[in-house]
Amino acid sequence: NLKGVYMAGSRQEALGALERLREAWGARYPSLVAAWWENSGALLRFHDYPQVLWPYLRSTNLMERFIREVRRGTKVR
Repeated sequence: NLKGVYMAGSRQEALGALERLREAWGARYPSLVAAWWENSGALLRFHDYPQVLWPYLRSTNLMERFIREVRRGTKVR
């Protein structure tokens, strides 16, 4: 599953998990799995940073907060 990709301890483990995901789901969702594989560099970019930062970089909290602020700022008053 995709969680195995994100929670891998190294980039090589993550690529192995992504390969297993492609084998398991590639036939059923070929375009989606191909997009993950083609963009694996961006998907696994957090491996370029110290491991202590990975939980923050994998989180969507920053993006959710940004969207909330944009909505609040553009709300019709």
